[in-house]
Amino acid sequence: MIDPRVASGLRDLPPAVMIPRERMLAAFRRTFASFGFVPIETPHIERMEVLTGKGAGSDEVLRQIFEVTNRGGTPGELALRFDLTVPLARFVARHVDELGVPFKRYAIGSVFRGERPAKGRFREFVQCDFDTIGTESVLADAEIAQVIHSALEGAVVLDFTITLNDRKILDGMLESLELSGRSGLVLRALDKLSKIGPEGVVDELQKEHDQGGAGLNSDQARSVLAFAETGRGGVEVLREAEAALGSNPHAGQGIANLRTVLDLLDAAGIPQHRIAIDLGLARGLDYYTGIVFETTVKGWEKFGSIASGGRYDNLASLFTARRLPGVGASIGLDRLLALLDEAGQLKPAATTAPVLVANFPGIDPVIPFRMAARLRNAGIGAEVYPDPIQIGKQMGYGSSRGHKLAVIVGPDEAIREVFNLRDLTSRQEDKGLSWSVLEDSVQSALQILAQEGHQS
Repeated sequence: MIDPRVASGLRDLPPAVMIPRERMLAAFRRTFASFGFVPIETPHIERMEVLTGKGAGSDEVLRQIFEVTNRGGTPGELALRFDLTVPLARFVARHVDELGVPFKRYAIGSVFRGERPAKGRFREFVQCDFDTIGTESVLADAEIAQVIHSALEGAVVLDFTITLNDRKILDGMLESLELSGRSGLVLRALDKLSKIGPEGVVDELQKEHDQGGAGLNSDQARSVLAFAETGRGGVEVLREAEAALGSNPHAGQGIANLRTVLDLLDAAGIPQHRIAIDLGLARGLDYYTGIVFETTVKGWEKFGSIASGGRYDNLASLFTARRLPGVGASIGLDRLLALLDEAGQLKPAATTAPVLVANFPGIDPVIPFRMAARLRNAGIGAEVYPDPIQIGKQMGYGSSRGHKLAVIVGPDEAIREVFNLRDLTSRQEDKGLSWSVLEDSVQSALQILAQEGHQS
């Protein structure tokens, strides 16, 4: 017999996980649509040259690509996508004439990375992306942060912080140290600060190029680290950076952009405690050129970012000579769900229908079948138990699966054309309700249960 286990880093997802997952996805889709983002889909498999073009991803990400080769195919020709942003750039480059700009899209789908499995990290995981293409407006930058906030708040996530920076500020800092030619290597080292700590970053910065480092001397490495570690807080951080970097044009533009973003987010009513500045925030991907975002749940920072992204004004140049600047972010659905599960915030369920319609022994099955259909026609999910077994076992099934109510029609009820409505949690039962009030009775009971659940 074949061992039914899955490969390392991959998972089977049972209903108890998939049901809250689908609910969260529905909440995200509502949020994205409310801002005018429209859905698209791109293939899971892309040509290797699309995914590995200059600037498409960091060396670390590119090493994690899953190559795909069909029988008789050419090795190295195809690969599984590692994110949804590079495929978006290809998509827009191909379809821009019919789409027009600005173009606002969202996409939800699996991506694949051959990284070491760990808590909240998987080899296949779902990203929920939203991007605006064809504008350099700082309003578009601020809107991405606003969407992150609205999506996570709408999904009833624990308290979180959206951290912002602008790559231009880091570029200005590196120019002031005469390190602009090594920006990619320096920024990738900074991106590891939370994982390897300050001394680890200093070591990375001082490694020679042939060892994957930036080749900085000790003073340069310490200066870079000091800038990153002291540049955390609110708007005061921008004033300090402005004083430190003087008239550097790149830094000045980045600081001005962040100030405008903060003003716009304040105008949108986003609480100040949800927004932070971190001048060391780099993001590891090479294609970011301006604002960058990272979102962490307070008290659960060990899980890393649950939503991240930034501005990438040159990524589409891989595929077209037309300038197509963009900005976007991605919510890591699986990491977020893993965090909520460990925090005890997921509400597991094994059913998508709130009502179980009993199949009472000796009763014509047409009766429960018809009653379930009436409930569904009224927009109420209902499941009919398939076998006319002992009613207590049917109620046990409903309770274990998470049904909220049970509709029961026994022989006496069938003669009188009434039903009993049982609360499967409290086991309280309203008896002798007329078939004519089925939909209204069930709907009212569900509303009361929802109010009680919200209050608790």
